[in-house]
Amino acid sequence: MSLKFFLKKFSKKYYPVLLILPSLITVLILVAYPLLISLQTSLYEWTYGTSWSQAKYVGLKNYYWVFFGGDYLFYNSLQLTIIFVIIQVLGSFIIGIFFALLLDKLPRGGEIITAFFIIPMVMMPSVVGLMWRLYFTYDGFVNYFLEIFFGIKINWFSINYALIALSIATIWMTAPFFILVFYAALKAIPQEPIEAAQIDGASEWIILKDIKLPMLKPIILITLIMRTIEAFRSFDVPYIMFGGGPGSATEILAIHINRVAFSFRQLGAGSVLSLFLIFLIIIMCSFLIKQLRETWRF
Repeated sequence: MSLKFFLKKFSKKYYPVLLILPSLITVLILVAYPLLISLQTSLYEWTYGTSWSQAKYVGLKNYYWVFFGGDYLFYNSLQLTIIFVIIQVLGSFIIGIFFALLLDKLPRGGEIITAFFIIPMVMMPSVVGLMWRLYFTYDGFVNYFLEIFFGIKINWFSINYALIALSIATIWMTAPFFILVFYAALKAIPQEPIEAAQIDGASEWIILKDIKLPMLKPIILITLIMRTIEAFRSFDVPYIMFGGGPGSATEILAIHINRVAFSFRQLGAGSVLSLFLIFLIIIMCSFLIKQLRETWRF
């Protein structure tokens, strides 16, 4: 076998690998390396602000501290995070699919209206947090309309309502993502199956359930996974609006990690919590993929 033939065969077989190799190396540097550093840090007792030479190897002590009672706010933060993610993702999804279907029914002008939905998406999260913090004050925008229509005013900065206020603000910011994606996907659906179903007398609900939603399956799966990941990583808006308070009523995991690592200065325990958050995101996304596949038989 000549060298020329070998090189030709090699390049043909591994050419796709060579094309993605730069991206793969970049991902390994930007993702895998920090992950390994976090794993290493989780095994040390390292105080924020000191050099690595002063870090002390403690093995699994940080894991024991986080999961078995030392971190008394951990399980509260975990519960709040799961509730917050479910409310935010499902709320944004339902609003998104609802408005996308309404816009799809408009004879014209849908594209112009959808342009307004871009506004919450392009706003900085810190600005959104500050804006909604003002809206939820006792004499703010939200209570103004509640008093007009229902004759009530709510203390949104109380323990009972802070998480609800936070969920409303994040849904307002994230729902336009679903609206724009689903609206574009609905416009891309072939009209022949829909027209055939209409000729056969199918109702709008049957067309939606048996034609449109099955065709949107891949888009729904991808958008739900993306929003689930972003919801778990939410930090800016929750931190600006309430900073984890009042008390620990809105201290989701992202805020709790920041508090443990930088306020309590326990970088080892903070690394444990960060690794757990990554693991939780993977588990939740895997569960979501499984449920969608079983529901719509991917």
